[in-house]
Amino acid sequence: MRRDESRQRNRESLMDAAVAEIAAKGYQAARLEDIAARADLTTGAIYSIFGSKRGLLLAASQRVIDGQVEAVVALADPELSLTGVLDGLAAYAHRLATADQSGIQVAFQLEALAVAFREPELMASIQAQDLTDAMTNLLTGRRIDASGAVTTPEQAERLRPAVESLMSGMSQQVALGIDDVSVEYIAESMRALTALIL
Repeated sequence: MRRDESRQRNRESLMDAAVAEIAAKGYQAARLEDIAARADLTTGAIYSIFGSKRGLLLAASQRVIDGQVEAVVALADPELSLTGVLDGLAAYAHRLATADQSGIQVAFQLEALAVAFREPELMASIQAQDLTDAMTNLLTGRRIDASGAVTTPEQAERLRPAVESLMSGMSQQVALGIDDVSVEYIAESMRALTALIL
């Protein structure tokens, strides 16, 4: 295996280990030694690749955001109506919530947010501008109804926070076993948000 491939594999292993360890113990209690051991690597690898525990948290958080951006971009087909896009986002949220280890992912994301709230300079690093832009772009120019009207950038920006919040809240409810909702229910709830722009 080439050196850059080995470094990338180690990077992914350490992020996976950090997600699991931070989800289980919280950021403050998660020790670098335990994260490294979980990845079958040394703490030196963490410092070499990420520079610090904070660097590792940021990288793992960014990987989560990048995955969300990829899912949003996958729905970029210009032929999809607003309803089609919302149905696709509902399916994505449900898929995340019912995936293996979804509870670990939710716990990690909540812990990363808690850290960011305690450290304002970290908040700026974690804020998902890429996701915000991708979601706004996705919701812009979508056919709203049979009249041929399409969503304006202003309407997309108004709709975006509600869509993101519903996706996040519903997926957390399902992943944590609080509610067992179907993808159809999530889609129906998402479609109801169009009242915000009509």
